[in-house]
Amino acid sequence: MTSKAQSELSYSELLVDASLLEKEAPAIGLVSMDDLGHAIIGVHPYAIADTHKLDEQKQQEVLKRVGEYETPAEYYVAELTKVLVLAAKKMQGKPLKVRLSGAGSHTREGLLGSELEAKEVNPVIGLRGVSRFAEKAHRVSFELECEVIKRARNAEGMTNIELVIPFVRTFSESATVIDLLAEQGLCRGAQGLKVHMMCELPGNAVLAEKFLQYFDGMVIDIDQIGQFALGLDQHHGSLNYLHDDQNEAVLLLVFQALKAAETTGKPCDVVSHFIRQSPKLQKWLLEQGIDTVISQ
Repeated sequence: MTSKAQSELSYSELLVDASLLEKEAPAIGLVSMDDLGHAIIGVHPYAIADTHKLDEQKQQEVLKRVGEYETPAEYYVAELTKVLVLAAKKMQGKPLKVRLSGAGSHTREGLLGSELEAKEVNPVIGLRGVSRFAEKAHRVSFELECEVIKRARNAEGMTNIELVIPFVRTFSESATVIDLLAEQGLCRGAQGLKVHMMCELPGNAVLAEKFLQYFDGMVIDIDQIGQFALGLDQHHGSLNYLHDDQNEAVLLLVFQALKAAETTGKPCDVVSHFIRQSPKLQKWLLEQGIDTVISQ
């Protein structure tokens, strides 16, 4: 049965592959560069950047995928640019928020050439987001991702594309990522470029007002905040019963982030993949003035 809260709350979608773009007017709330890379490219970004480091057989596999493109890098940039341009056009002038890659290294283990990325003991709290962008070994991959954004915004004129930065641990990292983007020609404010922050750590929520001094807005990921607030591994099946986005600690953190956005007058979106199964959370978000949630 559909509750009143469910009927009132609207949903937009997380763009993870090109199939959503087959709709005439898709409700795109957020684009995931992690998922697009998996679905469309299927090759680890390190293998795109350093194909010569693979064994001969895997080099040939990469080149087979590249097809008529001159280089693996051009293949990566061109194919992802096509998707972003189409998605931006579908938005008909409204902002298209694109979340740069920020998933843990374990999510890339199934990609061709994944052996080029070092294994981590605890990838969920490992080299993610800004710390990964700043890592020397990842720099070429970061440059390629930035080239996708630049080509879509500048060469194709899709200036409604905005950036969302994942896994920002500290204020120092906030400043660092703005500098890293500027080095790649993606200067915050230039040609109207807006840069938002993913609010996915408890520290982001508690200090949201200060974090927002570095960004134009934020996207609150309730699932991620719940994971870190409750100390849960979402991929550990034995702990599934403990996952609760309606937990009081989680709601308090989300409330603090929402109030910070209101105080600073900056836009704020909300992401929750479990929202449709959480009537209490639906009702609570409506009470906070949130009427649309990004869900997959």
